[in-house]
Amino acid sequence: MSWQLWVLIALAAAGVLLLAVARMRHARKVFDDITDLEHTPASTPADSPADELARARARARAAHPEPGRHRRHG
Repeated sequence: MSWQLWVLIALAAAGVLLLAVARMRHARKVFDDITDLEHTPASTPADSPADELARARARARAAHPEPGRHRRHG
């Protein structure tokens, strides 16, 4: 009966190893995409949520140029 426990442990270890390998391959692809100098990024639409957030932050900075000025202690 103890050999069954070892088989179970070996199967679990193999599963964890396969999961780690799959995640490392994905991470390598992402890293290669980021560091590829000749890669041209796909065009993103002008109304993407990231652009909206950037515009909102720019408006907030323009409205309040020094946001920390009124937070002084003492």
